[in-house]
Amino acid sequence: MSPLRRGALVVSVGLLLACSGTTGPVAGTLKVNLASPNNGVDGAVLLVLSAPVAPVSVNAGPGLTLWGGPVTGVTATLVLTGNVTTGTLLTLQVEDINAVRQYTVTLQQVAQTSGYQLESLAGYSVTVTK
Repeated sequence: MSPLRRGALVVSVGLLLACSGTTGPVAGTLKVNLASPNNGVDGAVLLVLSAPVAPVSVNAGPGLTLWGGPVTGVTATLVLTGNVTTGTLLTLQVEDINAVRQYTVTLQQVAQTSGYQLESLAGYSVTVTK
């Protein structure tokens, strides 16, 4: 084998080994979590989900009812009703959990359980996590 071919072979093997550590998409579950200053007083939330691709499925957290699904696009307006507390509002089955930063949820409105009086959004936050 000529030195040129041997060098090309070494470079090719090196490139193959360097690329072997890359991984593709990892399917799994993302959680949409709420932090509420009025924990246990809220009865409904309106939010907008934005995603790089439509989730495979979207499910309400424990004790909540999801309105507005199924989610078939990259943006969806959703309402959750029930005893809304700090914790997981939604679970998203997605094709790639490593794209978690590309999933955003914007809280639009929160209403009290009794009479559905609208709350100020001050002190509320929503995050998407693995």
